[in-house]
Amino acid sequence: MSRTRPRPWSGPVPERPLVVGVQPDQAPTVLEQAAGIALALGTGLVCVWVDPSQVVVTVEPDGTWDTTPVDPDRDDDVDGSPAEATLFTHVRDLLADAGVPWRFEYAVGETARGLHAAAEAHDAALIAVGTRRPGFGGWMTEVVGGSVAGRLAHTQDRPVLVIPVHHGPTR
Repeated sequence: MSRTRPRPWSGPVPERPLVVGVQPDQAPTVLEQAAGIALALGTGLVCVWVDPSQVVVTVEPDGTWDTTPVDPDRDDDVDGSPAEATLFTHVRDLLADAGVPWRFEYAVGETARGLHAAAEAHDAALIAVGTRRPGFGGWMTEVVGGSVAGRLAHTQDRPVLVIPVHHGPTR
């Protein structure tokens, strides 16, 4: 079982921040573009990683989550996921000079639902997501789970911003 604790804002808590979906190995342009838009709007970012490989077991009164892998054969860390810590560090480094307050949130389950829940919790102005990963793996994820942007656009009232990620030469 893993434990993950809520992380604080990097600065003053903004009104109506942007929620941006983040994931391991994501192109930096997604966060950079979202931060630029947040700066232009005078708000901040809630950077949310929705981990589909975990489920919540309990939620402690201080907001700490105890999670366990969906796959019972997977080893798990007691003090949080190494992937979560690595992703937090990556987000922190990318946003160090962005000029906007931000916070990192960890969620589990289906991505569109997790992003929607974060947007509701923060009364977000919009939800930003990047385009899918390139190659067969990204294509299969979309075939099996559907497009996160498409699901968000069809299931909630907030605007959805899709940030294009170019993974090679343009056509």
